[in-house]
Amino acid sequence: MNTTKVISQQTINIVKSTAPILKQQGQKITTRMYEILFHNYPEVKAQFDLSAQANASQPAKLATAVYSYATHIDDLEALKAMVDQIAHRHVKTQVLPEQYPIVGECLLLAIKDVLGNAATEEVMTAWTEAYEALAEVFINREQQIYQNQGV
Repeated sequence: MNTTKVISQQTINIVKSTAPILKQQGQKITTRMYEILFHNYPEVKAQFDLSAQANASQPAKLATAVYSYATHIDDLEALKAMVDQIAHRHVKTQVLPEQYPIVGECLLLAIKDVLGNAATEEVMTAWTEAYEALAEVFINREQQIYQNQGV
């Protein structure tokens, strides 16, 4: 599961250092991210199972995924099964590569909102770099799935 973006060691260290707070505040962050996403980009709502929003299962799943990424950012092979599962779901709901920056923007805003002063410029820069690298992993994996389906 290679990414062409190389994540700096500093980013890896910072992201890993945020894992405990993500474990604690993760669902608050992802719930906030969906609020921002649906407010700023209402057109994407159709791609989501809104019942999974209402019962908080979707924010919980995303929180687990973000925490797992923070924990294993330097060992993406450990995330292969999770990435595959999410990538297949994204293909099923027709997530497009150009939607990743939108989600990234909303996730970063939510991290900043929830973490407040703990979301230093250094932390936000690291998470921006980390998100972009992960988005590339998903985009590449989803492209493979589409190609295998002959789409």
